[in-house]
Amino acid sequence: METKLVNIKSTNYSAALLIRSRLEFEGIETYLANVNLIQSDIATGVKILVKDSDAKRALQIIREAEKKRPGKEVAKSQPITLIICPVDFSKDSLNASFYALQLAAKIKAEVRFLHACYSIQPMAHVFPDAFSYQISMGNIFNDQKLNVKDGMKKFLVLIKQYIKDEKLPDIKITSTIIFEDPLTAIPRYCKKFKSAMLVMGTKGIGRSRNLLAGSITLRTIEKVSQPVLVVPLAYRASPIRHLNNMYITDFDDRDFSSFRKLMSIISMFEVDIKCIHIQKEKEKISEIMLEELTEHIKNVYSDYNVSCQLIGSKDISKSINRFVTTNKINLISLSEQKRNFLFQLFSKSIIKEILFKVDVPMLVFKY
Repeated sequence: METKLVNIKSTNYSAALLIRSRLEFEGIETYLANVNLIQSDIATGVKILVKDSDAKRALQIIREAEKKRPGKEVAKSQPITLIICPVDFSKDSLNASFYALQLAAKIKAEVRFLHACYSIQPMAHVFPDAFSYQISMGNIFNDQKLNVKDGMKKFLVLIKQYIKDEKLPDIKITSTIIFEDPLTAIPRYCKKFKSAMLVMGTKGIGRSRNLLAGSITLRTIEKVSQPVLVVPLAYRASPIRHLNNMYITDFDDRDFSSFRKLMSIISMFEVDIKCIHIQKEKEKISEIMLEELTEHIKNVYSDYNVSCQLIGSKDISKSINRFVTTNKINLISLSEQKRNFLFQLFSKSIIKEILFKVDVPMLVFKY
C-alpha cells in the first residue's frame, strides 16, 4: 500500500524546524516542503508533512505543545466601533449603506460614509498661452467639488430617512470626501482605524458598468487589513434579524482568529453557523482537521448553533451556490490569506466567483 504524505501545518521556517524536532522526538517521520534555501531564515509558508497514518497523532502533539507554550494567551478580538462605508451615490452603494446601518444598530458602531473620486485639479503653468486653459480647469474642479458635496448631502438625506423609516436607534453618522483615485485612497484612509470594518457594494456607477466596475471592491479587499463585508445589489438587507452564516474553512490555524472576529460581529443577532470545507478529492487529513475544528468550536462556542461539514466537489463556486440555496444562507464568511503568488491568485479567484455569482453578502477576514 502506497504511503501518502499530508500537510498538517504551514508556518515559518524556524517554527517548522521546532515542530519537526518535536514530532521526530515522538517517533513521527516529518518532512518540510516549500523551504526557501536561499533565505531560509525568513521563509514563510513552509509545509510540515507527515504520513497520513500519523496525521491525527501529529496534530494532537502540536496542539498540546501550543497549549503549554509559556506566555501564550488567546488574543481577544477588538469590538468593532466604526463601520467605514465607501460610497459613490449609486443604488449599489446605497443598498450596502442600508446594510451597514442595520449592522451598526446592533453592534452600536459609528458609520462613516467615505466618497473618493478622481479630481481634475488646476496646475501652475509657466507658459502664458496656457493661462486661460488653467483658469477653465480651475472652474471645472470647483464645479466638481460642489457637485460631490451636493451628492453627499442628498445621499445623507436618504440615509436619515431610512433610519427613520426602519425605526433604528440613534446611530452616529459622519461623512468624508477625498479627491483621489479610490483604488488607492480607500485603503490608505482605512489604515488609520484598527477597530473598524468596511461595508461596501460589489459595483458602482464607476467608469464601466461591467465586471470591471467591481475592481475597487476587489482592490479594497486585497489592500486593507480590516474585515470587509460586501453586499450585492440584488440582496435586500432590511431588517436583519437572523444570520444563517456559512464559514468557508481551509483548516488554517488562523481560522480560529477569524472565527473569533466573526462572532464578535454577528453574535448580537440570532445566529446559525455552518463551517464547510470543500475538497476536490476525499482525503483522510480533511476528516481529521474537521474533527479538530468541530471539537474546538463546541468547546468555545457551546451557546451557539454551529455545525461542520465536508463537501466533495471539483467546482467550488457551484458547490457554494448550491449550499447557499439549499441551506438558505444569508451571509458567507471566509479568510483571505496572504501567502505566495499562486495561493493569492487562487484566493482572489474564489472571492471573485462569490462576489459576482452569489447574491449573498460576503464577509472577508484578512491576515
